[in-house]
Amino acid sequence: MSDWTDCLVMLQQNQVDAISTDDTILAGLAAQDPSTKIVGPAMTSEPYGIAIAKDRIDLVRFVNGVLAQMRTDGEWQTIYHRWLAGLLGDTGTPPTPRYRD
Repeated sequence: MSDWTDCLVMLQQNQVDAISTDDTILAGLAAQDPSTKIVGPAMTSEPYGIAIAKDRIDLVRFVNGVLAQMRTDGEWQTIYHRWLAGLLGDTGTPPTPRYRD
């Protein structure tokens, strides 16, 4: 298997009964095939992060500022509700940020 799309094909061809991975990949697979369904509670909590070279403090501060603005102006909720809420459930609020400078 070379990528997650191969897993979806195997599911569609009844070669496997289910796929288990993180919620973002599952949401993408479910968006590709409306006959699939995400079921059950999350098995783990695996937050995402953004990796930036240590010497790029200006970029770190820029990205942190953009994320803070998205939480403040409601853009985070808009994006979440548009792309993920129907598949993963409505969390209502963005996750608490954890910054490192």
